Order: sequence, then structure tokens, then C-alpha cells
Amino acid sequence: MHLAGTLFQTPGHTFTRACRDLSVETPIGRWNMIEAQPAPDLADVVDCYWEGWGNIPPMREKILPRTQVELMFNLRGEHRILSMDGRDCDMDHNGGWLSGLQRRWLLIETTGGSHFVAARLKPWGTWRLLRTPMNEVACRVPETSDLWGGKGELLHERLAEAPNCFTRFDLLEQDLRARLDLRARQDDTLVEASRRIRNSLGRQRIDSLCRDLGTTRGTLGRRFREQVGLTPKTYARVVRIDALMGHLAANGPDQWAALAEDFGYHDQAHLAHDFREFCGTTPEDYLRRAAPGGSATMEDW
Repeated sequence: MHLAGTLFQTPGHTFTRACRDLSVETPIGRWNMIEAQPAPDLADVVDCYWEGWGNIPPMREKILPRTQVELMFNLRGEHRILSMDGRDCDMDHNGGWLSGLQRRWLLIETTGGSHFVAARLKPWGTWRLLRTPMNEVACRVPETSDLWGGKGELLHERLAEAPNCFTRFDLLEQDLRARLDLRARQDDTLVEASRRIRNSLGRQRIDSLCRDLGTTRGTLGRRFREQVGLTPKTYARVVRIDALMGHLAANGPDQWAALAEDFGYHDQAHLAHDFREFCGTTPEDYLRRAAPGGSATMEDW
């Protein structure tokens, strides 16, 4: 295995893909992770492929809102969703599933270790794969068997039988390429709107964005609901909280009032309100519980 954080290359099915070892030591054991780039023809759809595994003890964690969609396949362990979009639930997820953009945290429980292979997708790219409006999968975690029937189950079986993560990346990429709806062309206005929102860390005003792009708020809202799953305003709020969590994970605690100003919140109370809404916790508790990378928090069993 490669040293954590190092780049390396591996022959893919159609090209040599760049990979990165992102393995880390955590308080509950080593989490191994390999991230790999997609083929150039899928770069507008796929952000990256990744595989993670570890002999972790039974655990509960909150998966916090992010700006990508995760298409995941379980290779080991048992996983249950206990809370989704602010509501209690009890759902076993032990095959393949797709986690759409979320407005709130997911509370999940894992037993028997953990091993996943996944494609991290751009929302508008997911729309071209699913051929269904993204607001129908936002704030949900549908199973691939519900999305694709027996073909979703067959893909899971092939991934489980593959000898290593690099073969699984190839298999996953081949399947996604075959599913891509070439008639559903990329919406350049929506992609540009999303880019500006992300580059501004969610501070971009939607009214001025619409004026700059020559569209109306209603039209942009319809496009976002169909191809992203959230309204532009909610998407911008998710972008901002995601960027804030990334900053905290990389830099640790800061002066909260100054941090609120830097990230475009009215004041510290506004920042704390968004943390509570999106993450179900306070900023201080988030820092105590944050997993490596900052996209999840470790919860009491």
C-alpha cells in the first residue's frame, strides 16, 4: 500500500488514472481509503471514486450535509439509518444505495466492520444517470435495487467479487458510462450558477446571480430542483456549512465571531443556528466529535 497522502497511478480500463491514499489513524482504529480520478469523458458527472475499509468497532455517526451525491456499495458490515432529514427512521442499507443531497444530517449505525466502494457524483451528473428529477432523491437514500432493479443488484455482486479496489473502480465506471443519458445535455447555466455559489462559499446572492446569468429566480429554481435537488438558496447554505466544516477540520477552533463574518453569517448566533439546523449540534460539540476530514461526527452508542 502507498504512504498516506501520496499520489500514484494505476492502469484503468481505458486510461491510467491518478489515485491518492487518504488512509488515517482514528481514535477507533485505522481507516484505509483510496481515492481515484474518473475517466475524462465522465469528469462532468463523477467527482471521484473511492474505497474505504477498516476493522472498526460498532459505532454511530452523523453524516453531515455535503455538496456531492454518493453512490455507495457495501462490501462488509451491517449499516442502518436511524435518522434522516430530521425524522427518526430504521432502515437497513447493506447492498447499494444513493445518498442524494441532504438538508440535514443522517444518523447511521455500523456493526461488523466497514468496507465501501463508491462514486462521488456531481448533482447535475447524477440527474443524467438517473433520468429522474433530483428533488425525488434529495433528502433520501434510495437503494440501487429500487433505482435500477436487478441491474443494481448485479452491479453490487460484481463489485463484491472483484479482486481489488482498482478493478472495482473500472467496473463502476463502465456501469456509469453505460447508464449516462447522452440526450440529457449538461445545463451550462446551472453549472455556472453552481460554480459561482461554490466559489463564493455560499455567499453569492441569488438575485444578482440571476441577473448576471440572464435568467429569472423562478427559472433557476426549477432547474436546481430538477438537476440538483435543492433550491439555489438551500444549496448555497449547504455549500457554506460544508466549507465551514472543512475549515474547522483543517484549522481547528477559531474566534467564532470573526469566523462568522468570514463565512458570511450575520453574527455568531446565525452561525450557531445553521450548525444546529444542518448538523444537529453546536460548533463546539462538532469540534469535539468530528471525524477526520470533518464530514461526520462520532456519536454515543
